[in-house]
Amino acid sequence: MKKNVLRVVISILVVIFIFSTGLWVGISFDYFKRYLSNWQSNINERNYNDINSDGTSNDLIEEFSVEPFTEAISLISGNSLNKESEKVLLQAALEGMLSVLDDKYAEYFTAEEYQKIMESYSGTMSGIGVVVTLNKEGKVVVVRVLEDTPAYKTNIKEGDIITEVEGIDITNMNLEKIVAMIKGEEGTDVSLKIYRPSGDSTFEVTVTRARFDIPNLISDIFEEDIGYIWYYDFQMSGVKQLDKEIQKLIDKGVRGLILDLRSNPGGAWDDAVEVCDLFLNEGKIVTVKGRLNDKERVEEYIAHKGKYTEIPLVVLINGFSASASELVAGALKDNKRAILIGERSYGKGVVQALYELSDKSGIKFTTAKYYLPSGISVEGVGIKPDIVVKMEPGTKEDIQLDRAIEELKALIGESE
Repeated sequence: MKKNVLRVVISILVVIFIFSTGLWVGISFDYFKRYLSNWQSNINERNYNDINSDGTSNDLIEEFSVEPFTEAISLISGNSLNKESEKVLLQAALEGMLSVLDDKYAEYFTAEEYQKIMESYSGTMSGIGVVVTLNKEGKVVVVRVLEDTPAYKTNIKEGDIITEVEGIDITNMNLEKIVAMIKGEEGTDVSLKIYRPSGDSTFEVTVTRARFDIPNLISDIFEEDIGYIWYYDFQMSGVKQLDKEIQKLIDKGVRGLILDLRSNPGGAWDDAVEVCDLFLNEGKIVTVKGRLNDKERVEEYIAHKGKYTEIPLVVLINGFSASASELVAGALKDNKRAILIGERSYGKGVVQALYELSDKSGIKFTTAKYYLPSGISVEGVGIKPDIVVKMEPGTKEDIQLDRAIEELKALIGESE
């Protein structure tokens, strides 16, 4: 059996927290563009219908007045012994609003942070070229180093733990904020302090940022006719690259496909739905239940005619497969389109929306839950694969991939 780097266990020592590389799990851009549009129309209509002769709105005045809010900011900024600018106070107020939601995913981002985060979705970025996550001790671990990037050239390695950025201790800091600190303008430097467990050593390194493409997949062929694609995050329009890669594999004689979603923390929601659509002809992909204008809202995503609906398919998942990757694995399983192999997935079944505010800053909070075609939510429970294959720490051979190849060969035989 063919041996190469793809057959080594990937990121087995890393625990995916919620997000990776600054890309969010489960953000539906189209859905929430409609959400914002409808919300704004509703507010405009209310203002028009309920305007008093003095120009005020009965409903809005009764519900909330911004005057105490602006008064407080002005008074504190002008009179507090510990002076803070109105901008800092406003940011604190926004963070305070999010903090009362009892939502561990809620977060406020400055304009600079928001810009860097949205850049991640475009498929290109300016940074150093590492994928990071939080392990169960809350430490920032390098999961992957992209080839031909500044980090790759400065010998940063997978498994390294970043402890400081620009001399700032990042312990207990939000992962997205750490990612935003590491990213930056092309040609600028960022200093990192790194602990390397493999050598029990700590060192400092200065890396010059550069612009580069963010790959979202790696492909290979095993045993001449087994196609393999590791799809390691969901980007806007990432499905286009997946489509091209699958077609290339088929043109080379591939008769079955392994879609590897292990250690995939998710990403753009729409991309996940479109990935499912490649493999399905019909049926429900996912249902989203949330709130719009203080009313319950249900959105169903139905498959259209897919392009690769006949090719035998196996999907690999593990405990680090989260949200958007769970959506894909669950939808393909429930529609009896693929065999799932590996270990129970992470269990993130909620959707966050990312909003840009008028000053170019942004806020993120949970707005909905998603449900698989079977009607179940993966929140807190994950997805159990059809065939459970557990990886033990320190295992060098990828026994999950071996089993996937074995099962796929059987499926190919059945389809002939």
